[in-house]
Amino acid sequence: MSLFRPVCTTAALCIAGLFARTAAAEPGFRLETLAPGVHAAVRTDPPGLMVDANCLFIVNDSDVVVVDAPEASTELIASLKRITDKPVRYLVNTHWHDDHVIGNARWREAYPGIQFIAHGTLRDYLPGTGAKNRAGMIDGAPQAAAQMQQLIDQGKNLAGQPISEEERQSYTSDIALVANYMKVVPGTADVLPDLSPSADLVLQRGTRRIEVRRAGRGHTESDLVVWLPQERILASGDLVVWPVPLVGGEQSHVAGWDLALQQLLALQPAMTLPGHGPVQRDDAYLRQLRDLFADIKAKVADARRRGLDLAAARKEITLDDWRRRFAGDSPVRNALFRRYVTGPALQSAWASP
Repeated sequence: MSLFRPVCTTAALCIAGLFARTAAAEPGFRLETLAPGVHAAVRTDPPGLMVDANCLFIVNDSDVVVVDAPEASTELIASLKRITDKPVRYLVNTHWHDDHVIGNARWREAYPGIQFIAHGTLRDYLPGTGAKNRAGMIDGAPQAAAQMQQLIDQGKNLAGQPISEEERQSYTSDIALVANYMKVVPGTADVLPDLSPSADLVLQRGTRRIEVRRAGRGHTESDLVVWLPQERILASGDLVVWPVPLVGGEQSHVAGWDLALQQLLALQPAMTLPGHGPVQRDDAYLRQLRDLFADIKAKVADARRRGLDLAAARKEITLDDWRRRFAGDSPVRNALFRRYVTGPALQSAWASP
């Protein structure tokens, strides 16, 4: 996570200072029962640059299906065992990022008979690009967190202005999440999927039907969602992220994201557990995301028709109205929108005409 220029002279000093000043991490999530046997572990961190993922427990007649394997998987396993002693039969990774897959090894240790379900692209991504990205995160994140701590101590935000209480809480959370990342991720081996279905997969677990669906590309090439049709509960992975979508200029597919969200809306979910953020109990936020990406795609297509290149399109296309809708007057959310939408969303949409 090379967020900004590090101030420590060595990574070792940054790590030592970070760990010394970070209290023992709390679990960082709360459990919400969405339906009989369906429990969401929802992260309680404030919005920030660092995240860990939500997780879903689906307790069936004789086993459990889990959605996503965050960095907090050790604590999640302990919570699940307080709910049930049934074995976990399947775990679905909704896509390939560390906060959704790094816990696979912990789940396999706890439940040796478990099988992992994910899109087939994980098999190439995790040992290749994923390993390079992880190495960069391990190298850069402690230094970035140390600089955040220095800014807190100076009473400044990332822009060098007086820090608000919202920013202070966000940076403090980021520092704690970096410390946990450095405790969990280095040295943890990847666990690749056992099952990579080429089409939608139905898991009939006793009386409960669980559908693993491919709605389309959006956040990554590997996006999957989990749909419970009887309960009308959707686990969306990072196709849905609150309060600001997480867009990667090189990894995301903005040109198809609105179409994927339209497929999710067609399911008419009563509740959606996003990859990050609170449970959505209506479809208003999903519609807002869909309309954002459709508008970006239309603006980019119009710029192409008028012969602009990407640099010229960046100067002309403004997303300020959307930024105000997503972020309001929150300095943290405005910064997140600029970082994760304004720049990378245009790049992604331009890459897929």
